[in-house]
Amino acid sequence: MRRLIRIVGWLALTLVVLIVVVPVGFRGAAALRENLSPEEAAPAGALFATVDGLEIHYQVWGPQDGPPLLLFHGTASWSETYRDVAAPLGEQGFRVIAPDMPPFGYSQRPADQDYSRAAHAKRVLGFADALGLRHFSVGVHSYGGGGVIEAAFEAPARVDSLILLDVALGLGRTEAPTMPFAALLNLRWPRELLTASTFTNPLMVGPGLRSFIGNDDVVTAERIAIYARPLNVDGTTDAVGHWLFSGLFNDERKSLAANPANYRTFTPPVLVIWGRDDTTTPLQQGEEIAALFPHAELAVLDGVNHIPQVERPHDVVRLIANFLKRILPATR
Repeated sequence: MRRLIRIVGWLALTLVVLIVVVPVGFRGAAALRENLSPEEAAPAGALFATVDGLEIHYQVWGPQDGPPLLLFHGTASWSETYRDVAAPLGEQGFRVIAPDMPPFGYSQRPADQDYSRAAHAKRVLGFADALGLRHFSVGVHSYGGGGVIEAAFEAPARVDSLILLDVALGLGRTEAPTMPFAALLNLRWPRELLTASTFTNPLMVGPGLRSFIGNDDVVTAERIAIYARPLNVDGTTDAVGHWLFSGLFNDERKSLAANPANYRTFTPPVLVIWGRDDTTTPLQQGEEIAALFPHAELAVLDGVNHIPQVERPHDVVRLIANFLKRILPATR
């Protein structure tokens, strides 16, 4: 009996050590890895635009005089993750521009650590201003949808069209989102241990992508490397930890993008693209969003989960190109 108690005791101690030591190890690895400024870490010849004092990294595809299409990413993504749709759309004559939105990618992070929808919207419009774009079409995926829609509602006259890819909005939410263990994670070290073990952990990129993609074959080593590439930017774990509070779990019930009335008065044409098998934002949400806009069309992709631009880029290119070619002459 004593032997059994000792064994159980050692197992319990080992478990406790693993729970503590492993996250500490991931945080230490992040500290060693995150040692480059955004400019140093970015690819050679990278483009940056100054937006509200921040250097925002972006990429461009297509002709200089093509109709501008801004593409904004979602959680733990950056401009390069749009490459499979951006490059073909550029070849079809569109001027495709994809920025990295803080705290992700190679863009600088704001000192106030504000990643709310209002702050995101300000950066969206500020980015367009920095590039001299008075009018533009804009597409967005998942979490990024809240801030981009906020920007579109603030300046509808500037938006030629809006393209929504499985956006995560939480429409109809009646209570503030609650973060598990929020009181504990509001402390720096617990928050950074969690973030370094999950969002900024290169070992979690592959499993994370597979949880959002229907076909595991799409999650290649090259794809994983693309998503993991900016994780060497200085301060990434700290910034993403703050984003959990002021971004992902922020109370946005009073935001413009949370008010259904704003959707009903938005007159530019809207294309909603959704994966039929989306496990993060189920298709019903896409149907409800499309129904709110007065001029929206919904395209549903069979066999697609949450990231259509990665899972079925050819179909996304076809849908976007046909949509823009059909509506742009009437809107410009």
